Amino acid sequence: MDIKAIKTRLSIQSVLIHYGYKADGNGRLCCPFHKDKTPSMQVYEATNTYTCFSSNCTAGSGDAIDFIQHSERCTKHEALLKATEMVNSTIVIPVPSVQPVQHQDFKDEEKINLLTKSFGFFSNAMKQIDDAKKYVEQRKLHGKGSLIEVGYNGARYHYRGGMNEREMALWEAIGMMKPIGNDRNGVPSNNYRSWAKDCLIFPLKNKREQIVSFYGRSVLNEDKQKHYYLKDRTGLYPNYPKTGTKILILTESVIDTASLIATGIPDAQTAVLACYGTNGLTAEHLQAIQDCATLSEIIFFFDGDQAGILAVEKHSKQLRSLHKNLIISQINTPEGEDINSLHQGHERGIFEHLIEHRSILAIAENSPLLSSMEKPIYPIQTLNSQIDTNNPEHIIYQTPELFIHIWGGIDNHNLSKLKVSLHLSMKADKAKSFRDEANLYSYAQIKRSTQHISESLGVSSTYIGEVLADLTAKLESYRLSQKAQIQSKNQEEKVTLNPQEKKEALALLTSPNLLRKTLTLIEESGLVGQQKNGMLLFLLYLSRLMDEPLHAIVLGKSGSGKTYLQTKIADCIPPEDLRVVTSLTENTLYYSPKGFWQHKVLMIEDLEGVYQAFFPLREMMSKQEISKFTTDKDSQGNNVQIHLKVEGPVCVSGATTKEWIYEDNANRSYLLLIDESPEHLEQVMEYQRKEFAGQINKIGQIQAKSQLQNAQRILKKVKVINPYASELVLPEKLFKKLRTNGHYLKLIQIISYYGQYNRPIKTNNIGESYVETSIEDIAWANRLIKESLLIKSDELSGNLRQFFEILKAQMTAKEENQRSFFAKDIRQLLRLNPMTVNRHLRDLEQRGVKLKERTKIVAGLAEYLS
Repeated sequence: MDIKAIKTRLSIQSVLIHYGYKADGNGRLCCPFHKDKTPSMQVYEATNTYTCFSSNCTAGSGDAIDFIQHSERCTKHEALLKATEMVNSTIVIPVPSVQPVQHQDFKDEEKINLLTKSFGFFSNAMKQIDDAKKYVEQRKLHGKGSLIEVGYNGARYHYRGGMNEREMALWEAIGMMKPIGNDRNGVPSNNYRSWAKDCLIFPLKNKREQIVSFYGRSVLNEDKQKHYYLKDRTGLYPNYPKTGTKILILTESVIDTASLIATGIPDAQTAVLACYGTNGLTAEHLQAIQDCATLSEIIFFFDGDQAGILAVEKHSKQLRSLHKNLIISQINTPEGEDINSLHQGHERGIFEHLIEHRSILAIAENSPLLSSMEKPIYPIQTLNSQIDTNNPEHIIYQTPELFIHIWGGIDNHNLSKLKVSLHLSMKADKAKSFRDEANLYSYAQIKRSTQHISESLGVSSTYIGEVLADLTAKLESYRLSQKAQIQSKNQEEKVTLNPQEKKEALALLTSPNLLRKTLTLIEESGLVGQQKNGMLLFLLYLSRLMDEPLHAIVLGKSGSGKTYLQTKIADCIPPEDLRVVTSLTENTLYYSPKGFWQHKVLMIEDLEGVYQAFFPLREMMSKQEISKFTTDKDSQGNNVQIHLKVEGPVCVSGATTKEWIYEDNANRSYLLLIDESPEHLEQVMEYQRKEFAGQINKIGQIQAKSQLQNAQRILKKVKVINPYASELVLPEKLFKKLRTNGHYLKLIQIISYYGQYNRPIKTNNIGESYVETSIEDIAWANRLIKESLLIKSDELSGNLRQFFEILKAQMTAKEENQRSFFAKDIRQLLRLNPMTVNRHLRDLEQRGVKLKERTKIVAGLAEYLS
């Protein structure tokens, strides 16, 4: 048995009976393929087909075979086998003739005339029935009443003698009424059941705008049956698109289309057309669209639910294959809304706004949207928005309709979150405002906030959603620009010297007496006294340009000028190579930006301010890099291991009064002891007096600093070889000899590196360029390093050594019989705090005879370096 024979012999009624379903008198039943409380499936016996008009059903339309396939959830082939079994069973009901024999002689003109005559009666009844008028008013379908063709079927027309016998036969043939059959006693009855009783009646028209069918919408029993179509439905509502139509809006239902007509949306170039449910884009719709030669865009305006979204996706693909030169777009209907609900709750402007902000689904290259010669009636628009970020704590975003104030700014560091404090207000009515906190990256929060804002301001939720999306994009762009600015600040631009600056810098670097000239410029830059310490510190800071820099600790009593020395030398360093801190934590060090410390000087004003970071700082001084693992949260909130690594090289310089506390750091550094002699004190005070008297050449100081800074900027990376290194042997008894030897040789290397412009550049056998150390470099290193190495080699600390030497000098000057002394005498002589004097005396006493031996070692080292 072939497929045609199966379909001829197997009726849809037979299939329904087989699966235990029965349609009512109007051919309707609850759809078995989805949860259906009210009948939404229409059975057409004449065509042996069915259609489900629910937006939640995927079964759509089909014939008896399709019904079997959906019921059995099987393949088409399996459904045909099942249908064959049913044909051979005893429950088969013959398929009725598509066109009953007794009505074959009815002409289309007769049907059209009767439907037109009937609709005139329905239109008059509409004006008289209160339930109908109340329903129309509730649905706001009376907005522009003359535009909406609607009637009411009270099931009384055929009782009033309004039709002759032939019309009554035709009335029955087209399904407007159905004989009841026998009464309860089995006696034949002449009564009829009316189609779409108590319904609003909307006319469906053909291409010539003639009424060819009806759609009925119940005004009663909303929880039961709602939608009625005449059998063998044809025609479109409200009519075929007129000639000259450029934009066609497709809606999901007749009521939705009537709602748009009530608002006056259609015009000479814009038409609306109702689909008959989500699966109701028929062949007649497609033919009408294809015949509309002037059409440039189709806009889907379906319900804001999942079924509507899926239907638009399916139909847009179908239309795209039908007409490739069309723009196909979609109106983003708010969730849970349809056209009529929007019409009831908003003014006409809501539809204009939604149409203007529709989404493009498909667009052709020759589309009017891409042509400057022709634009659609409703052009696609973007939000005309602006954002003001001049005040990071009060960001202002605005559109032509509203203001949004963001108080407290946004987090520029954690890019996985975007939490904001919002204040929205309408420009036209400032009394309408809304305040809330929201994470713009949280879908749930945005969805909830959109609804609340829409209700508070009386604005479309679709519009609010677009505004928040645009605001989010602008804040993201602003945040990235802020982060880029921060990074650019951490990566200073390379300073470019003008010809004059470069000439002066080269004149210094090529000078035969480079170090002497440098020392003079340091003095001219404002350093008073401390020439040897100043020159040494300058060279130590210069070591930042090498792969293994040296470090410095400046020692002295409070108020002795430790910070003054560091600051004056730091002024001679290019600002881009200097990092000055008063406090530093371990986390700050580990979370430094990449390259932040490389070839820089870290100047610490007081080592106590970085006590928490001492361990990683010490490792940075030794290895020129530090690293650790830490735990953090990823974007899903899971714990993840993060490897933090900070790289140098960096030159570390700090000042302190408590050298014994920082012994581990001191071992890695040059120790510079501040000159606290009365002579130096007088020099400083004399400078201060001249400064206040206006006798200091400030311009000369600036020029000296600038020349020293520019000289460092044009130094090139070059290797240094010391041919005399093997002959530079320190005394055997030197304290901490291994590290001291390395510091000594490195200082010589720095001096040679600084003098690269006043000596020849040589090349070794592997092609590397290098400069050689000279005897003068070693001599300068010996002069500068003496005091520092003596301090490190001395068993006595710097302050204790100064105390002892002054005390020894004073006692030596006395007569032989007057060499005894008391603590009181020392306090008066040296003007020291009693506790300081007691501590120094106790330290000296603890060392005993060892003091004499250490003094001999120090004296021998001094003689060697001389």
